[in-house]
Amino acid sequence: MQTQTTYPLLHRLLHWGLALTMMVMLLTILLRLGWMEKNHMAAIIHQGLAKIDLIITDSQSVSIAKSIRGVMFQWHIYFGYAVGVFLLARFVYMAKFGLHYPSPFSRQATTKQKFQAWVYWVFYAGVALSVILGLLLKFGPEAIEDQVETIHKLALWYFVPFIGLHLAGILVAESGNDKGLVSKMIGG
Repeated sequence: MQTQTTYPLLHRLLHWGLALTMMVMLLTILLRLGWMEKNHMAAIIHQGLAKIDLIITDSQSVSIAKSIRGVMFQWHIYFGYAVGVFLLARFVYMAKFGLHYPSPFSRQATTKQKFQAWVYWVFYAGVALSVILGLLLKFGPEAIEDQVETIHKLALWYFVPFIGLHLAGILVAESGNDKGLVSKMIGG
């Protein structure tokens, strides 16, 4: 990545807006896969009701669990829309003001810069794919829902490595030639 003296306010707002909305999205996914997983919650509901001598079927407890976590998962949908807006704004921003890093096809770019560029391109492609698939799940034809949902769920796995690569890149930059990178991304 080219060393920049400052990052414009709009660049920083788009960066942090996308980061925040994607972290909320990740939180809703992790809650849904872990602590708020329907069968786990159903077992807790079933056991809790049994303690007060109320017996319900497993399917009834799963239904209650789905209702409880459904409220939380609405946040996933709302923040998914926000991710889409931030991503679209980011693409418009990059089209108007250019990339803040060299193209991976540039002959002048170092191997490190080309790697960084490819990581960003894969990240943006993954986010765009996730948004499109999420919109298809919400508004698309029911006939393709199962296939789209499967791919949408798998799309999570581009984001987790990106977070690791991004944080590692920040540490390398801060300990190398780009000291103050985090401060510049926060305060300009």
